[in-house]
Amino acid sequence: MKKYPLKSALLLLLTLVTISCNDLAVGPEPANTPESNFEVLWQEFDRMYGLFDVQNLDWNAMKQKYQAQIKPGMSDNQLFDVLSGLLGELNNGHLWLLKPGPNYRRYDSGPVYPLDEFSVEVVKKYVRDAKQVSGPNGLSVLYGKLAGNVGYVLITDFGLEPNFYERAMDDVLAALADTKGMVVDVRNVPGGLDRSSQHVAGRFASERKLFMTTRFRNGPKHTDFTAPVEWYVEPAGKSQYTKPVVLLTNRITASAGETFTLAMNQIATVTHLGDKTYGVFSDNPKRELPNGWIYSVTPGDFRAADGRNYEGIGIEPEIRVVNTKDEIAAGKDKVLEVALGRF
Repeated sequence: MKKYPLKSALLLLLTLVTISCNDLAVGPEPANTPESNFEVLWQEFDRMYGLFDVQNLDWNAMKQKYQAQIKPGMSDNQLFDVLSGLLGELNNGHLWLLKPGPNYRRYDSGPVYPLDEFSVEVVKKYVRDAKQVSGPNGLSVLYGKLAGNVGYVLITDFGLEPNFYERAMDDVLAALADTKGMVVDVRNVPGGLDRSSQHVAGRFASERKLFMTTRFRNGPKHTDFTAPVEWYVEPAGKSQYTKPVVLLTNRITASAGETFTLAMNQIATVTHLGDKTYGVFSDNPKRELPNGWIYSVTPGDFRAADGRNYEGIGIEPEIRVVNTKDEIAAGKDKVLEVALGRF
C-alpha cells in the first residue's frame, strides 16, 4: 500500500503485527462456544486495534457490557447480534462481521450515507469525447472534456496495481494536455491501494510534500506501535499536469480515496470541492472466529500531514457543495457545475 521504495517496509510492518491484508488467522483453534467466540473477538481487537486512544475508547468497559449478554447455548443469531453490538461501539466503517453459509449475515460498523447523490450516467452527459481505460473487475478511468476546454477524469476505484493507473494517466494527460484546467472526480471511490492513489496524485504534483504518516499496532499495550512511515506526494510518471485542478469528493469517498485526497490537498494547484469524505483510512485485514465467522480489524493509525487522525471524521472540502437525489434524478450534477465554474 505504500510508495514503491516503501514496499519492503510495509511488508515488515505487516509481519510485525502478524497480519496480512489477505490472510486469515492461523494457529490452534479455541473451543467453538459463544463464550469462546466472544473472548477471541475481544482479545484480537485488544491486541490489534490501532484506534483506541484516537477514539478515546474504554475497551474493558465494553467487554463488561457485552460479555454479560453472552449465555451458554444462545443461538447463532443471538451471538451475532451481541458481537455486532460490540463492533458497533467502535463506529468504524472498515469493520465488518460476516456469518457465511446458507444463513448468511453481514454486519458493517460505521455510518451509512446515501448513494443517490452521484451518478456516472449523469456525469457522462457533461463529458465530451469521453474515453475509458478499463482494467480487471470492471474498474476503470473515464476521461474527456467539459465545456470551456476543461478536462475531466473520473476514477471509480484505486483497487488495481499502480502500473494500471500509470498507463491510464499517461492516456489521460496526453489527451487533456491542452485544457485550461481539470476536474478530478473521486466521488463514490470505495478504496483500493494507497500506492496506486499516491501515484495518481503524483501526476499533478510539482514538488515533494509530506501528506501522510502510518504506523501499526505491534504489542499488547494500546500504545504499542511500529515507528511511523512517512508518505510523500511528488512528481510521478513521465508527465505531470500542473494547471488548476478541482478535486471532487463525497461521503462515499473512502479509504484509498481519502489518502488520495490527503495527497491532493498538499498540491497548491488543487481546490477540494464537494462533500466531506467518509472517514476510514487504516487497512482492515481479515480474521476468523472459532465458529468460522469472518471479521475485519484495523491495526493502523493513519495521520495527515498536520498530524491529525481523521478516522471517523473525514476530510472537509474547501468548498462544500452537495447534490440532492432529485437533482441527480433530473439529470443535473450541481457539484460538477460548480466545479466547472471555478475555471
